[in-house]
Amino acid sequence: MKRLERFPFWKSMVRIFIFAALLLPLPSTSCFAQGRSKKKAPPISIEGLRQRSYESSLVFEKEMEGTAQCRADLMSYRSDGLKVYTLVNTPTTEAPKKGFPVLIFGHGYHPNPPKYGINPETKENRRPGDYYRGLPEAYAEKGYLVLTPDYRGHSNSEGYDFTQMGYLASNYYAIDVLNLIAALKSLPNADLKNIYYMGHSLGGDVGLKMLLATDNIRAASLWAPVVTDSWEQALFYGVFYDEKSDLVDTTRMQLYAGHIDKNIRKLGYPYTAEEGDPINYIADINLPLIIHHAKEDDVVPFTWSVGLAAKLYKFKKVFELYSYNSPDHLLQNDMRAKAVERDLAFFQKYRRR
Repeated sequence: MKRLERFPFWKSMVRIFIFAALLLPLPSTSCFAQGRSKKKAPPISIEGLRQRSYESSLVFEKEMEGTAQCRADLMSYRSDGLKVYTLVNTPTTEAPKKGFPVLIFGHGYHPNPPKYGINPETKENRRPGDYYRGLPEAYAEKGYLVLTPDYRGHSNSEGYDFTQMGYLASNYYAIDVLNLIAALKSLPNADLKNIYYMGHSLGGDVGLKMLLATDNIRAASLWAPVVTDSWEQALFYGVFYDEKSDLVDTTRMQLYAGHIDKNIRKLGYPYTAEEGDPINYIADINLPLIIHHAKEDDVVPFTWSVGLAAKLYKFKKVFELYSYNSPDHLLQNDMRAKAVERDLAFFQKYRRR
């Protein structure tokens, strides 16, 4: 099957989801909590993620189709009591004495979460799906042990109801990634001192939330990340899809953003959007970031990565921002290869010996 990025339908579905979403024990966590208020924070807020503890272990499920240079296995782990699956790509070369460096890949939005990784023609479950086919493998073939978690409710992972929580869903996906990090200790040949993260689109949002709650990640790469605050997202996608009006005022904005409050009310406890927006916590980032974004991307605006880079500079954080003259939301061909090459060099620069 052709890559989904080539079909305008899938670009539209990604945009629609983001708009609809808006309408609708590791030591790392404790170190963030030290010196902060001991007041209990909302469970899915950035501070709430920091106050939680994470514990899980990986269980082998079955071998999947790999390549000559990397093995592919399906494994599972528990996150908030839910069984979540992850694809694990392991280099076929001999493991280094300290184990393979680890990369967690956070995938982007899927328009139908239960169909994530499933070929629509053959119905075969082949994570990570044709859209991302070859991307996790590109890192594994360079010596990284790569894990691509479903997130709860995706493919046959439990927790479908969480995928219907719109704007709040990525907070729960961040919990799934944090539990996966806790589970890495049960994975043979994993170098736990060199764990990296790479997230695309929604995976960038998930990643930033996760990175603010752990210090176990050495460096991270964000591809076309959703990183602006909730209100700007609501405005951007509201205007993009509004065919009835060319005016935005307070009343119109309430229409665009109304379901943010609606979803929050369903939580049953006090919570504000600002508490869950990682862009408000950039001062707390404590690891190097590399960002890739196509200038003509109309799914996630390039200016959002520019805004993130500006904040990283403001707070004296280590970062690199690469722009690409392309309309691709997910970089393709030579540009993809270049971005992977830049990631590998960036990760190597911050590798712990």
